[in-house]
Amino acid sequence: MMRPALFVLILCLLYPAGAIAQGIEGRVHNPEGESVPFATVYVPELHHGTIANAEGEFQLSLPPGAHRVHIQYLGYKTQILEVFVEDEYERLDILMEVQEYRLPPVTVTASGEDPAYYFMRRAIGMSQYYLNQVSAYSCRVYLKGSGVVKNMPGLMRRQLEREGIEEGRYFVTETISDVHFELPDKTSTEVISLRSSGNDNQSSPMAFVTISFYRDINGIISPLSRNAMQVYRFELSGSFREEDELIHRIRVIPKRPGPDLYSGTIYIREGSWNLHSVDLRVAQNLFSIDIRQQYNRVADQVWMPVSQHFDVDFSLMGFDVAYQYMVSVRDYQITMNPDLDHAFYLRGMGDEDHSGFELPATPADPAIAMPQEQGLTQRQREIEKLRQAENPDNRDMRRMNRLIRREARNARRGESLELFPYETVLHDSARVRSPEYWDRNRPVPLSSEELESFGELAPDTKGTFSGEGSNTLLRQLLLGGRHRISETTMLTHNGLAGPSSFYYNTVDGIPYKKSLGLQHRPEHGRYLDLSGNVSYAFARERLLADMSLRYGYQPLRRAYIHVSGGRATADFDHRHGIPELFNAVTTLYFKQNLLKLYEKDYVGIAHRTDPFNGLVVHTGLKLAARRQLTNHSHSFITNPFGEHFTPNIPPHAGQLPKARLYDHRALTADIGLSYTHRHYYRMQNQRKVMAYSRYPTLSLFYRRGIDGLLGSDTRFTFLEASIRQGFQWQLIGQFDYHLAAGRFFETDGVFFADFRHFHTNPVWVKATNRVDMFRTLGHYARSTTNDFAVAHLRYNHHRFLVKRLPFLAGNLMRETLFVNTLFVRDHKPYWELGYGLEQLFLLFSFEVVTGFSGSRHQYTGFRLGIPLPEQLGIGF
Repeated sequence: MMRPALFVLILCLLYPAGAIAQGIEGRVHNPEGESVPFATVYVPELHHGTIANAEGEFQLSLPPGAHRVHIQYLGYKTQILEVFVEDEYERLDILMEVQEYRLPPVTVTASGEDPAYYFMRRAIGMSQYYLNQVSAYSCRVYLKGSGVVKNMPGLMRRQLEREGIEEGRYFVTETISDVHFELPDKTSTEVISLRSSGNDNQSSPMAFVTISFYRDINGIISPLSRNAMQVYRFELSGSFREEDELIHRIRVIPKRPGPDLYSGTIYIREGSWNLHSVDLRVAQNLFSIDIRQQYNRVADQVWMPVSQHFDVDFSLMGFDVAYQYMVSVRDYQITMNPDLDHAFYLRGMGDEDHSGFELPATPADPAIAMPQEQGLTQRQREIEKLRQAENPDNRDMRRMNRLIRREARNARRGESLELFPYETVLHDSARVRSPEYWDRNRPVPLSSEELESFGELAPDTKGTFSGEGSNTLLRQLLLGGRHRISETTMLTHNGLAGPSSFYYNTVDGIPYKKSLGLQHRPEHGRYLDLSGNVSYAFARERLLADMSLRYGYQPLRRAYIHVSGGRATADFDHRHGIPELFNAVTTLYFKQNLLKLYEKDYVGIAHRTDPFNGLVVHTGLKLAARRQLTNHSHSFITNPFGEHFTPNIPPHAGQLPKARLYDHRALTADIGLSYTHRHYYRMQNQRKVMAYSRYPTLSLFYRRGIDGLLGSDTRFTFLEASIRQGFQWQLIGQFDYHLAAGRFFETDGVFFADFRHFHTNPVWVKATNRVDMFRTLGHYARSTTNDFAVAHLRYNHHRFLVKRLPFLAGNLMRETLFVNTLFVRDHKPYWELGYGLEQLFLLFSFEVVTGFSGSRHQYTGFRLGIPLPEQLGIGF
């Protein structure tokens, strides 16, 4: 069954509701008798409401007594009815009149500017206040997601039908949940009831609940963003009155095409400059989403979304799906942000009128009276000056937005660095509620298609896939997989004939490799990981085996002890390495044995801990007996370029006087330090997981080769310092950089495996897309014991060069520019410049790159990246 979570990844949004035993029900229609779907039915005094379904039918449970009911839908006048509820549902017939919009006498100002810009500057200036106005709220949320497959490709039709997915058949999920939110991002959900007509297990509505158009959402720029004036045009379509409020209808028009912009209409309240409702659309290459939100007053001067509706159309390779999310919110319990001066921000609301309407005088409210001038902070004085400006410009708007944002941030300066994940608690009886329960508590009636969807669900679906268990067991036995031994213990293996059981290189030939892992994750946050590998290299008739044990003993400090040992074939560049799969492809099909190996018998112990948040300390000690290896296999399948296998010696290593490759014993000790200021984190299963920081990470690494102890032949000291960071500048793009410099001391006893190797990935194969990677340097090129410095810079933007072409503007691909430089003493500087496209058809990447040694051109080529377990790429 199609999972609604597929579409939740497109945008983060949500909200739902519940009921009682009597109330009102009915149908909403227009003067022509046509249904008005998804109209909001709301009782302000109770902060309780619902949404009409696609057929205009609604049902709202209410306590007995008199109630004032508001019926709202964009494009129609708000209808206000006085109803009296007794002990049953009263049937209502709601006629919605088309909203008439009045334009002001002058629709263009003296400066030639549409009046909408004045209203939008006011709204953008106040958006940060409304984003932080409420520090916490709780509510009851009803969510219904219903979808239908409109078309499916013929090649997939039979398989999808076996899984219960058919063209024209609706699949429906609905939940009733209690939701709690606290600034800045702590959210929790208690799922009261959950029902699905398919195999969907989604239970939390939180991805929808926290949506706010007062900020950007997933990189899509809000019309109320402080950068909105740079990417949108605004037009006043008219204004209308709703009770004692004046509402402005403003068209949102992108200045350029692009997947990061909305189009449509927003409605702004005069005076308070907050959202009344939203009707926006965002369209990207594979999908489009129409979003409608209705805001209502839930407390004095506080408006929150009470209904939301999302229409999602998704299309990919002949697969077309339409999905709708309908969200109804009731019973708001709010806590005003105690760190903000609400009296200052809310004073004088409703005093302005700029649309040719006479606004009745608003009685003074002592709760929001103007504070005395001497009681204002310097920042508030600046904000007040901007608020009093008769005709604020874009600069004033951005400054006011920034000042209010800083005011809110300063109030939370001492906040914890812990990020709280969405917490979901599912009631034991949530999945077993009867249809009668849903009929009583569902605030939005199901349509006939949705009712039919639930009616088609078999009473017992457990026998549908009777052969699946045995097939799964056989598949896992052959190909490998995961097997849960208990709630806290997982077994992993690579199967008798899994893809990782075989590989090929010219040293080992075709080894047969078995891997086994055991993961124990008890609830207290500590963990134990045990893994082992056994392989037999047929070409050189050698048995290899190693094991690793990691024990995490202090989850809040991310502390662990790691012990490893055994016999293994190792890459000289153990830090970056060449993936076995890629080397097998180049060796068998192009006769290029890029991977250079040695054998080691080793034992090691390592430790990591965070003494305090942001500081990471690594220590390690390893003893290894290293042996040189030679080629034992010369098999290949094709050789299109007439290549020859090279000896198992790293390129350029034979030309280096200190590149010792002969057998030796090495005892090395490592110490690594890294620090990131204000590094945010979250707790997952009582274990600390680092999230992000706005500051760079500073690192220092020290390695010592100890000679004369336990037969060790190594003697050297290595020190490296580095800094790295990634940060986003809205509208400008994403910047990433990595800078490093290092030096070897006492290099008399340094072997090639201990050289400083650089992350190189020649254009034949693209194994990764990391920032610190050279594209045009060969493997092991410039490996050194000399002083060095390296710099990697990358700039990523969704619309830099080719995306400015109109026919590509809506594409999801992103453009990348990168520069990499390497300075090694006694070598000419090496640098490369490249341009790339990422997310081509959502999957692929393409790069053009050129490299120079000094001023001499070295190489130019292109690369195609293909996402596999590790990103595979092929270039020329």
